[in-house]
This record gives sequence, C-alpha cells and structure tokens, in this order.
Amino acid sequence: MKRYLLERFFVFINVKAPVLFLGVLTAIFLFCSSNRAPSRPVIIGRDHGFVSDTISICIYAVDPEDNVITYWIEWGDTTSVRWSPFFQSGETIPRTHVYCDTGVYFIRAKARDIDRAESDWSDTFTIRIEAETVEMAPKKN
Repeated sequence: MKRYLLERFFVFINVKAPVLFLGVLTAIFLFCSSNRAPSRPVIIGRDHGFVSDTISICIYAVDPEDNVITYWIEWGDTTSVRWSPFFQSGETIPRTHVYCDTGVYFIRAKARDIDRAESDWSDTFTIRIEAETVEMAPKKN
C-alpha cells in the first residue's frame, strides 16, 4: 500500500488485490484532513489622516494550522482590491493607502490561508480623512 500527501488530502492506493472471478481490483481511498480558516483579521492604526498623505495600518490574523496567510483589504473608497502577498501566521504586517478625498472611510479585511480557507470579515475600522490645514505664522506688528 502506498500513501501520498497531495496538499491536504491523503490518498492510499492498494494495487493488484486479486478478487475472485473479477481479475485485479485497484482500490483508492481518499481522506481529507481538516483545514480551518484563519481568525478574523485585526486592524490597528490611527483613526484620522489627511488627503494625499500615506495612511498606515497594521493587520494580523492567526491560522490554526500555522499556514501562511494573504489579506484582502477594502479601503472604503473606489480603489481596486486584490490579495496581498503571503505572510506568516500571526505576523503583524503594515499596509499603506492614500486617500484622495476628505470623508469618513470604513476599512475591512479578511484573511485566506495557502489552502484557500477564508476567514470572516474583520470588524470595521473607521478613519476620518480631512483636508490638510496650513498654519500661518502670526503677523508681526
């Protein structure tokens, strides 16, 4: 009997098992090991910023099997979204974004492990983006 590990599936193959009047029987058994989704991501950062400034947040999630994790972050504006590169489970990673307009934005994220098990959405992180203010020096008399 041979045993093969294919990603998260165990395949056991038993070949050349004689069966009365049926010739040779090949049996294949497939067992799936469980793969649990990562925890809901946690987002940490400042709750305000200015138009055209680079806004930084930190995000992390933990995968129960300690698989690497990728993140899907929705920044609350019209920015196109895609999966991030993979990071180690539990690693706090920085992400940056630039907002072009003033307003209140709602950021949320989810995590997915290498085996495509996906977390629920994070709690919504709220950030207020304001117009940059220019302070003027007081006039001298």
